[in-house]
Amino acid sequence: MADYTPERGPNPAGIDLTHGIITSSYQGRATTAGAAIARRLAPHGGKGVTAYDHELLLPATATDLLRKLHVLVDLYESQLLPDQRDLLGITTVRFDHDRLCHQQWELARGWAHASFTARGLPVAVVHHLPGLAGRRHKPHCHLLWPVRVLHGSTFCRFSELAEPGAKAILAAEWAAWMKEKG
Repeated sequence: MADYTPERGPNPAGIDLTHGIITSSYQGRATTAGAAIARRLAPHGGKGVTAYDHELLLPATATDLLRKLHVLVDLYESQLLPDQRDLLGITTVRFDHDRLCHQQWELARGWAHASFTARGLPVAVVHHLPGLAGRRHKPHCHLLWPVRVLHGSTFCRFSELAEPGAKAILAAEWAAWMKEKG
């Protein structure tokens, strides 16, 4: 499923977070925003959603007409700038195996509202539980968001979270969120 290069840099103690930008072409393979999201919704392939849970969160400035993920993705892809290479930000937070699934979900979802939608970014939260497929990887939530801020039904300027150094900003915000809520 590798379709981006994670930004390097340390995380605060006790924080397991990765962050990067999904581009229109990675290692010679072309992709779209919709395809990248679909890979997370069905991590083992096949038809339909197989992720444990998922939800689209909208910023306060978004029109209600964008409440469906496929509608948002179609609009975003129609508004890509000519030669726009960066498509989506992806930020992943991982949890210890002993944390309850509903706690993982609410922590990631709450933080997505506080850190992404507050910046005008819609975010698809996708929860994976690798243990259900017999894998040892930690449970985690992917936060996938367009790299351009949404206002009404128009994608405008590029987000500062699409710039180098965003991982440190997000890791610090996640650490503060976990200290307060976790």
